[in-house]
Amino acid sequence: MNKIIEIFRAWGIAYDPTKEQSDLAAARMRICDDCPFKATEPIIHCKECMCPLEKKVFSPRVGACRIGKWDVTDKEYFKNK
Repeated sequence: MNKIIEIFRAWGIAYDPTKEQSDLAAARMRICDDCPFKATEPIIHCKECMCPLEKKVFSPRVGACRIGKWDVTDKEYFKNK
């Protein structure tokens, strides 16, 4: 998936997520909460990819975390999609 398309889709999903999408985003954010690459200034973002996590966690792509932190969670969520 093209990176620009992924970003627009993530922002669209974040605007009006389904319960499943919200659950996935929450699971991803819990992973980020324990990650040393999470930064909180000036906004909550990933220091590895520089993406704002508030929207990045809604990415519709498996493996959206470039360092693989979401892989297990993503595979479980997307296995029936």
